[in-house]
Amino acid sequence: MRKGLTLMELLTVISILATLAALLFPVYTQVKKRVYTTSCATQMKQLGVAFRMYAQDYGDDSPYVITYAKKLYPHYISDERILVCPYFVALASDVVKEMDTIERQRWGEPWSSYKVISPRTLDDAARKYPDEHISFSEMYSVLGDSIPIAYCIVHRIGCPHNLGRSPKGREFCVRYCINPNVLAHANFEKINPTFIFLLCPTPPGLLSDLSQPWIVLRWDGSVYLDYGGGWQPDTAEREFLEKVSEGK
Repeated sequence: MRKGLTLMELLTVISILATLAALLFPVYTQVKKRVYTTSCATQMKQLGVAFRMYAQDYGDDSPYVITYAKKLYPHYISDERILVCPYFVALASDVVKEMDTIERQRWGEPWSSYKVISPRTLDDAARKYPDEHISFSEMYSVLGDSIPIAYCIVHRIGCPHNLGRSPKGREFCVRYCINPNVLAHANFEKINPTFIFLLCPTPPGLLSDLSQPWIVLRWDGSVYLDYGGGWQPDTAEREFLEKVSEGK
């Protein structure tokens, strides 16, 4: 009896395994992303509960009292890890650590990757540019407590908005979250950090993916996965315009 495999048999087995790996890897990647999406949505739901508690203590139980998610720690959330999208932690843990260090040195508070809506800022912009902006108060009058108050944009864009404060964050954003055509002829070493801060993020970058959702936290505490829209999280505006259109 001969023992072992011939070279042809071995190559056949390797090719079959390579084909199976190529077929299964996209499935594995999508499943992994779904796990992170679920985990992130759970964290945002905890933030929603904390925001309502914060509003009851410092405001009139309306979204107008909210400012930044980091203000919730440590009195309304006990674990600061809830402030950062778990998907981004997996993508760039060193950036998360550097951003957190910078925020603590500057403001004495932990860093958060979540984008929180500023109602007063939106109202001020609408008063200044009425033809370009819809005010938060107008959307709130139509959408009520279902109005979005916070987003996680990492799953679709690849990174949050404010990485420009960190050297590692700027490098990550240039590499993965800014459209390569924007910096096609630029030398990263010579780019002004302020310029990168203003650009980050400018999709589509290498990690940008329109098939992934915006994770949306509403004022009523519910969390919604929004697969619509483009590269800007405009859930509130789209829902407001749809309801106004239906009313007409």
